[in-house]
Amino acid sequence: MIKGRNKLKAGDAEGALADFRAAHAIMHVPTTGLDLARAQVALGQLVEASATAFEIMALPVARREPAAFAEARAAASELSTALEARIPSLRLRVLGAPEERIVARVDGEPVPREALGQPRKLNPGPHEIVVEASGFVTERREITLKDAETAPVEVEVVLAPVRSSAVSVKTPSPAAPSRDERAPVPAWAWVAGGAGLAGLAASVAFAVDHAAARAKIERDCPGSMCDPREYDVERMQALRARWNWSLGLSVTLGVAGVAGVGAAMGGVVLRPQAKNERSALVPLLGPAVRGVAWTGVF
Repeated sequence: MIKGRNKLKAGDAEGALADFRAAHAIMHVPTTGLDLARAQVALGQLVEASATAFEIMALPVARREPAAFAEARAAASELSTALEARIPSLRLRVLGAPEERIVARVDGEPVPREALGQPRKLNPGPHEIVVEASGFVTERREITLKDAETAPVEVEVVLAPVRSSAVSVKTPSPAAPSRDERAPVPAWAWVAGGAGLAGLAASVAFAVDHAAARAKIERDCPGSMCDPREYDVERMQALRARWNWSLGLSVTLGVAGVAGVGAAMGGVVLRPQAKNERSALVPLLGPAVRGVAWTGVF
């Protein structure tokens, strides 16, 4: 009890409650019960504190009991009167369903059907109301009660939608035609595209090499005159040849690469419709023409 009182003074109501419960379980006298009730009040457990106060007042008076016990009974009576004015009430009514089907719960505790509509004592603070009824939609409510408040709450339940047990057969709807039902990309387009990309990559590489050769000539051979001490005829010819073939290959491969990529794009974009009913092979026969023509949509 001493430990609990020190904790309560320090603001540790939870710790004090645990100590007072232990002391009251051991002694079960008015003084231990009064401390327990005061800790419950400090935690907002007004309903529990009221029950503890009634328990204290109901304890039998022993012969020659200490004066502290009588003082605790008197204090418990005053506390009970004060709590009676503070404890809020909930008045729950359920509409829309027969009473025999209703199952109502407040904070998980069932409410007897006979008690529906009657005030129900609860602690101040938030509470959850759940109302169920066979064949009806479950309803939930969140309310917050204040001290001395009597809160009327009406919960109306509605019938649950009926689910048909009949088996319905759905006829598949015709698939919407694809906007791009085209033939696969031809193999030559893939080959042309790959070759074109390779050509462009090689063109970039030779362009870099040409730039390096040009920078070397401008640095070592200004005005096309190389220092004979460092460049003999063969080295000069090799450097100029590098200049020429790197430039030529860069341009040639670049043009070929662009052509290959363009051809591949044409093969992708202009490939025929895969399911074109208007496509047909038309024979061409005439005095000056012999052959066939393919007609369709590209």
